Amino acid sequence: MKRGDKPYPWMTIDNYLPMSIVRAAARSYDVMNDDEWVKYGKEGDGQIQYCNPLGRLNIPSAALMVLDYISMNFNPDTEFGFYTRAFPDTEYYGGGMMLTPNRNNEGGHLGFHVDATTHGRHENWKREYSAILCLSEDYDSSFDLEIRDDEGNSKKIPYKFNQLNVFKCSESSWHGLPEITKGLDRKTLGVMYWSKIPDVDVDNVRVKAKFDKEKIND
Repeated sequence: MKRGDKPYPWMTIDNYLPMSIVRAAARSYDVMNDDEWVKYGKEGDGQIQYCNPLGRLNIPSAALMVLDYISMNFNPDTEFGFYTRAFPDTEYYGGGMMLTPNRNNEGGHLGFHVDATTHGRHENWKREYSAILCLSEDYDSSFDLEIRDDEGNSKKIPYKFNQLNVFKCSESSWHGLPEITKGLDRKTLGVMYWSKIPDVDVDNVRVKAKFDKEKIND
């Protein structure tokens, strides 16, 4: 395990699951038809990314098994030493199957952004952590995620097959990656962890991701 507190708390865990299980989950991406993906890449999106349609019923069983394993066995509060009372969204309305495509020159990238503070279906759920499992065996350093804070402090979190990458979410947890190498696809499975927001604070939260145009692919 590797971990750090700058620019904000993060950790990586190598060899998270048996290789055969992770490879089976990765093959789930190959059985998805092109028109089954929810695609982000229109003008103003700040990204070229694909995700599965929302909800666990839209995730192939091999990938779903891995997501459920992470949800049931990884407790970020315990690992980081915080007390947020975080819990995973096991319906996977955030996270799930994520694909940064460039195998066919789609130009896959993820502009620098801060994730939405609240859940799309539960306005009193606050995002606390992102846990991302790397699924691509064919990859290079273009897959590495850069994380930054509002002061410009940054860190590269390396992408590595069967590695679980986790970071603490906040209003300044900027992250993104430039266009990945042509001919490759970057596959990840994500579990988002949430806490309950006091009713008095519900009206003061951000419900959409915030992209920074000045930080996109700079």
